[in-house]
Amino acid sequence: MASHQSRRGAQEPHAGENTQGVDSYPYDPTLRLESLNGLDRLRCFADRALAADFFAVFQAVERNTAMAEARERERTQRREAKLQSLRTLAARAFEGELGSEPKELATHLLLDEHGTRASDERSLHEFALAMGQLRRLSR
Repeated sequence: MASHQSRRGAQEPHAGENTQGVDSYPYDPTLRLESLNGLDRLRCFADRALAADFFAVFQAVERNTAMAEARERERTQRREAKLQSLRTLAARAFEGELGSEPKELATHLLLDEHGTRASDERSLHEFALAMGQLRRLSR
């Protein structure tokens, strides 16, 4: 009798678990797992507790993926904002707004032999580092 209860308890959804979500995908013995995609695959599991566990895993994966994508978007936005800031700094230096030494530094670091301004991320970061050193030396 005790083994019957523990077996039955293992098949029932866990306390507090969202079974309403898995109930949206009722078991259908006529379906083939390989013919379905996403959460519709839950319809292939007769063991509804297992289907509920899979549903919880799918929800966690979706949530984690959405969070990772949001973090990546934020990182990209910060990177673009930083790059724009560096472009502005370089433009101000080229115009002489920051003084003659920053203008000379920008000319040496950001102009190629044809007089074309470099605007790639690496060159702009190197320029920013050199500007920081120049400012420290000027104090």
